[in-house]
Amino acid sequence: MKTHREIAQQLDLFHSEPQGPGMIFWHPNGWRLFQAIQQHIRQLYQQHGFQEVRTPQFLKKELWQTSGHLTMYGENMFFGGDQEEIQDYALKPMSCPAHILLFKHSVHSYRELPVKLFEFGLVHRNESSGSLNGCLRLRQFTQDDAHVFCDWSQVQVEVNHFLNRARLVYSQYGYQQLSVKISTRPEFALGDDALWQRAEQILIEVCHSESIDFELQVGEGSFYGPKIELALQDNLGREWQCGTVQLDFNLPERFDITYTNAAGEKERPVILHQAMYGSIERWLGMLLEVTQGALPEWIHPLPIAIATVNEAALDYANTIVDLLKSADLHVLADHSNSSVARKIKRFHQLKIPNILIVGEQEMKTRQVALRRGKWVTVIEKAQLVDKLLAYRNL
Repeated sequence: MKTHREIAQQLDLFHSEPQGPGMIFWHPNGWRLFQAIQQHIRQLYQQHGFQEVRTPQFLKKELWQTSGHLTMYGENMFFGGDQEEIQDYALKPMSCPAHILLFKHSVHSYRELPVKLFEFGLVHRNESSGSLNGCLRLRQFTQDDAHVFCDWSQVQVEVNHFLNRARLVYSQYGYQQLSVKISTRPEFALGDDALWQRAEQILIEVCHSESIDFELQVGEGSFYGPKIELALQDNLGREWQCGTVQLDFNLPERFDITYTNAAGEKERPVILHQAMYGSIERWLGMLLEVTQGALPEWIHPLPIAIATVNEAALDYANTIVDLLKSADLHVLADHSNSSVARKIKRFHQLKIPNILIVGEQEMKTRQVALRRGKWVTVIEKAQLVDKLLAYRNL
C-alpha cells in the first residue's frame, strides 16, 4: 500500500516544501484534480439552493472575540498585524463568522428563510509540526464551508437534506459504508442548557426518522452547538472523518442577527454549519490512498494518453490531440522515439485509463486504437470524443 504522498509523486500531483510546512504546492495535474472535486460539490450546492460567496482571510481579532473562537480556539490560530505591527488580526480558521456578517448586512424576512451560503474558504490552523501529514493534516486548506440560516421549525428538514446530499456524494465516489456520530455538549460550551437539549434531540430524531444507526459521543460537540459527524470506511476497514453538520443557536445571539417573523417581530435564526468533504485537500489525500491512484474517470486530471508508433503518424496524432482538447479532454501525448510498449508502461504508471495508439494504419483509415486495461478496440476518429465522454460519465 502506497501513501497518498507517494501516489502524488507518482502521478505528479503536488509536493510540500520546508518553506511552507503544512501547505501544498499544486502541480498542473494536481490542481486539475482539485478543481474537478471542487466543481462537483459546487454544482451540488447550487442545485440545492446555496449561493456561493467569498469572504476575507485576514480579519480583526474583535470578530473572533465576538464569536468565541479567540477564547475557545485561540491556540490554534495564526495572528498578525498592520504596518504599526500591532497583532490585531487573525487568519481565519473557518468562515462562519464572516458568513454571519454577510447575513447581518441585509434585512431578512421569514419568507426568505432558509438563507443558504457556501464558500470554498481557504483557512489556516496552527497545527503542531509533528501532526502534519501530507494532505491529511495541514495548516492551510480549503473547506467546502456552507451555512444555512433558518427558523427552528426548519432545522429538522435541513439536517435531513444534508444527510441525503452526503449519502449521494459519497456513493458517487464509490463509498457505501457510512458511520454516523452525534456529538453532544462539551464541558466548555456557550449557551443555555435547554437549547442544547433541544438541538441534540433534533439531531437524534432526524437519524431515527432516516433509520440511521448512530453513536452518541458525549461531550464531543463544538463549543457553540451539537453536531452530526460522518465517517467513511475504505476497503481496508479504515475510517475517515469527513462531513459534519452543526446546529448553532449561540453565534446568532452573540452577533445579534435577526429576521422579521410573520408577526412583524424580530426573531433569531438558527445556523447550520455544514461541510461535505470537510477539507478538499484531505478528501483528495484520502481518495488517493483508497484508490491507490486509480481515480474515478470523471475527476481524473489526465484521463487520456496518446502514443505514436512512428514519426509518420505524428501529424495525424496531433489532429487527435487538438480534437480532444477542443472537447475539454486533457491528454498526454508521447511522440518520443521510445517503443510503444515503453510508452504504455509509462502511461500505466500514471494510472491513465484511456490509452490511444496511432500508427500509419490508423492514419490511413482515420481511426485510432483505444486501450482500456487489457481491452483494445479500434474506433473511428469521428466517434472518439463521444466514446471517451461516455466512459467518463459511467
